[in-house]
This record gives sequence, structure tokens and C-alpha cells, in this order.
Amino acid sequence: TGKEDGTDYLMGVKVAVPEPRLRDSYGDNNTQFLNVKANYDKKIGDHSLSAFIAYEFSQYKDKGISAFRRYFISDKLPYLFAGSVNEQTIESSVSIDARVNYFGRVSYNYCEKYLFEFTFRHDGSIRFSKETGRWGNFPSVLLGWRISNENFWRDHIPFINYFKLRASWGQMGNDKVDPFQYLTSYGFGTGTVFGTDKLYTSALYPSGTSNPLITWEVANILNIGFESRFLNNKMKLDAEYFYQRRDKILVKRNASVPNFTGISLPDENFGIVENKGLEAVLGYFNKIGDFSISVNGNLAYAKNSIVEFDEPAKSVPWQVLTGHPVGSILLYKAIGVFNDEADVLSYPHVSGAQPGDIIIEDISGDGIINNDDRIIFEKTADPKVTYGITLEMNYKNWGLSALVQGVGNCMRDMYQPISGTGGNYFAYDADGRWTPDNIYANKPRAWEREEYYWRTNYKTDYTYQNAAFARLKNLQFSYKIPQKIQKAFLLQGAELYFSGQNLLLFYSGNKLMDPEIGKITNYPLMKVYAFGAKIAF
Repeated sequence: TGKEDGTDYLMGVKVAVPEPRLRDSYGDNNTQFLNVKANYDKKIGDHSLSAFIAYEFSQYKDKGISAFRRYFISDKLPYLFAGSVNEQTIESSVSIDARVNYFGRVSYNYCEKYLFEFTFRHDGSIRFSKETGRWGNFPSVLLGWRISNENFWRDHIPFINYFKLRASWGQMGNDKVDPFQYLTSYGFGTGTVFGTDKLYTSALYPSGTSNPLITWEVANILNIGFESRFLNNKMKLDAEYFYQRRDKILVKRNASVPNFTGISLPDENFGIVENKGLEAVLGYFNKIGDFSISVNGNLAYAKNSIVEFDEPAKSVPWQVLTGHPVGSILLYKAIGVFNDEADVLSYPHVSGAQPGDIIIEDISGDGIINNDDRIIFEKTADPKVTYGITLEMNYKNWGLSALVQGVGNCMRDMYQPISGTGGNYFAYDADGRWTPDNIYANKPRAWEREEYYWRTNYKTDYTYQNAAFARLKNLQFSYKIPQKIQKAFLLQGAELYFSGQNLLLFYSGNKLMDPEIGKITNYPLMKVYAFGAKIAF
């Protein structure tokens, strides 16, 4: 009737532990860091030269021990010796990490027009073998030309007050990988009993295969762009093209050995990923009497693609992931909901499909819904487009600042419906769903948890949502207390402010939920309001 409170169906459960238990732990970690740097600066006429060399060392060590006992006679003696040896555990841990870096830079400029910079790093990491891959060399070079300092520019393009071309190329190394892959590792397993004393001894077995040749992953980075100021420095426009090729990425050769063999190959430095895009910043600044305004907008577009990761052979060409962005997934495409039994029989379907089930598109056109009908969805949780706008306005003692952020061209499996006797239904699932009385629906019928094909073995894009958004992230009003009042109270500075965070969602790629929280079961994004004062004595 809707009036029951459910108490007739509730059963009490004891949640406390049945008897006293104790875990006693001890840990000790030590971090050492040393940095030595020497600088050199010299200026001769129109020539400026600066340089530095540096040495850096870091080391981290950690060790710990933990013991557990239960079945204490009393909770008045919270010490391990008072517990039983039955089901006791004794554990220990140890870890180590270390790096050594030699690096330096030489910078030169002539008349603030021609700029040159060269940087070199020689990095060593304990995560790689001393005999082969421990050390890496990573150079970089930067060139700049401040054209606006040339006489021909000043004479012919005076309204552009500042213009600089710049280009850079460099390499950076990455050692944030699983350490000690160059060593043969072992694990403990089920042992056996030896000798007349019947002592149990654990077994030791190799775990995985080592690769003594692994080394640094390398990022090759190219940037080309310009910086400009014009209209009496009231406006600026900066733009940059970037290209990054990450090679020697540690990945396994998936295509070399079939999965059914059970053989696990080690990581090797052969993966390649490319990333390229554009960034631009447009800004305006002006001051009229006591009023000043500053507005800056930024926009970036980035696209990455897999060049090499030893991809296993695919039976159909549209499932080849090489050449597509990192994180691209293979999904079946949902194209509607079956209206009735005649509709089910009229289109290829999974065995057992019923009216109200999601229709999976027959991509291959062979009249069968199988693995070949999955397609690549290039949009991932990482947005290809990011943008933002910052605003600052001041009038006498009053101030206003705001930040708008947004992303586009991305999607995420954020809508994960729960249903069946084991849980509730979201209103989104219930409203407008297929029923015998509503057969022309765009949402599937009610289902029992994970039993139906479109939620398990035939995952479709039905639960994936557009994750694009634009939000007013921060807004702040401020008022500076006049100097006369500050002096009267012996203050060096005093300001009152009111601020808010996550105040307004200008745009959302979907109407179901807030796209910034990740998925529908996450805690909602909070709006935060704050009123305060900054006072300096």
C-alpha cells in the first residue's frame, strides 16, 4: 500500500568482532636528498650569457613489521603476548628507491632579440639495471626571435608592441614504472613436509620473467609558437603547436604469444604513442581611472594515438586499436529497444532476446550478433578540448574575480544503473522505460541485476555519457578596508571577501547527472560559500 515502514522485514546483525583482536605495527622510513648547484652570469655589451650545472641525489628506504593475534582471554591486556598463537600472522615489508641526476643549462641572448638555450640531463635510476639501462641522456634546445625589437618591425607594424617567435625540442625520461623488472623475482607458495620432525617448509617459485634490458621511457617534445602584445599592450595573443612522441614505453608483446599458452612475457621498451595539438591564449587588459579589468581566455585541443603496442591480430579491420587514442574501447552500439516479439524476429539479436531489450547493431552485416560487431569508440574520459576564462575587475577598494572552466569531446561510463530485487531503480531507468503498455520506448525494460546480455557479455554504449561541461568554478567579491581605518587600528592590511566554488553549471553534455563527478554513484559535487577576512598586523 506504500504505508509500510519495512520493520517486519528487518533483521538485526551484530557488527562488532566476536572477541578482542590486536594488530601491532612498526614502520621506519628514511629519505635523503642532496642538491648542489653552481651558477655563472656574464654580460658583455649586447651579449648576455648565463649557465649553471647541478648535481642531485635522492634516496628512499622503508621497512616495517606487523603482527596480529586474536582469541584474547581479556581485553584488559592489549598486548600481543596475551593473545593466542592460533591464526596469528607475522608480516614484514621493505622498499627502496634512489636516483642520481646531473644536469645543466647554457643560455645566450643578443640585444634581447636572438635567444638560445641548451639543456642537458644525465639521469640514473635504481629501477633499471646498472649494466644496461640505468643511465639516460636527455638533451633539449630552445630558440627565440623577438622580432618586435627589429627596426623594420617598429617602422612598419607599430600597433603590435611585442612579438616573439619561439621553438623548442627536447627529450625527457620517465622511470615511473614497476621497479626491478631486470631481476628474477620469486614468490612463496604451498610447500611440503620434510624430515622425521615433519616440519612444514614453504615453496619458492619464479614469478614472471625478468628483462635485464629495460631502460628509461623517452618523451620527444617539439613546440612551435609565438607571443604577442598589441594595441598599446592592452591585448595579447599567444599560440603554440605541440607534438610529443613517447617511445620506448614498457609494454608486453601481446601478439607474440597467444593467451591460451599461459606464458607471461616481460615488459619491453617498444611501445610508441603520439600526442599533438594546439593551445591559444587571448587576453585583454585596460585601466581607466580607478577602474581596471583583465580578461583571459584559453583554449586547447589535443589528440593522441597509439603507434605501436604489438597489437594482436583482429578478425575485422574496424577493431584495430593502433592509430586510435589511448583508452579507446571496443563496445557494441545500442540503436534502440525492441518493441515486440515481431520486432525481435525482424533484426539480428542475441539468443534469448526479448521485447524491451536493447538492440545491438549488426555492424558486420552477417545477420549474427557476435564479437565482430564491436566498434571502436575514440572518445575517452580524457577530454580532447579544454578551455577556461578568467576575469578580474577592480574599482577603488572593490574587487571581483571569476574562473570558468570546461572540457569537451569526451565520454565516460558514468551512468551505471542498479536494479533488481537486490537494489533500487534510478528514476531515470523507471521513467519512460519499456513496458507491455509502452512498447515504443527508448529505454529498456526492468531487469534483474546483471542477468541480461547488454550489461555483461554484450556491453553497449548505452551507459556511456557525454562528459563535456562548462562551469563557474570560482567567484570572489572583495573589499579592502580604507587606509585611514587600517592605520587607526595599527593594521598593515585588511580585506573582507565573499567567495563561492562550483556555483553554476553553464553547460552539461548530458541531462542525467553532473558530468564532473565521474559516475552516478559518486557523491555530488559540493557548492562552497565562504565569507572571511584577511588581516595583517
